[in-house]
Amino acid sequence: MTDEVKRSIPVGLRIAAGYLVVGGIAGLIWPLLGVGPNHPEFEALSNACKAGTYVRDTLISSGMLVCGAALFFRKAWARKGALIMLVAAAIYGGNAFAWGYARGTPNTEAVLVGYGAMIAWNAIWFYLVYRKS
Repeated sequence: MTDEVKRSIPVGLRIAAGYLVVGGIAGLIWPLLGVGPNHPEFEALSNACKAGTYVRDTLISSGMLVCGAALFFRKAWARKGALIMLVAAAIYGGNAFAWGYARGTPNTEAVLVGYGAMIAWNAIWFYLVYRKS
């Protein structure tokens, strides 16, 4: 990337794009390392449900990686794509956070904490991508 292109990308957007790239790569590598849902309730699910979870997570991680890279190259569609990926990550990540927080089947408090944490975390990145300067 040339110095001229680097200067044209606001710092906040560069940081958010970096987060999307790193988060996307981590999300793609974690299943290969065996990191992910491994609680007994998840293991008891059918193979189709588990495959669906892995496909969903892979699609969100791939989308984050692609949109983050596209933000660096100032593609016109990258901001909208990144915002969509951040919303999807908050929606689906909240449930996963709740399961981890509760260390099993989450109660209402754990679900609220999970979604609150994921919405707050992704709201930071959403703001950095959304703002124009």
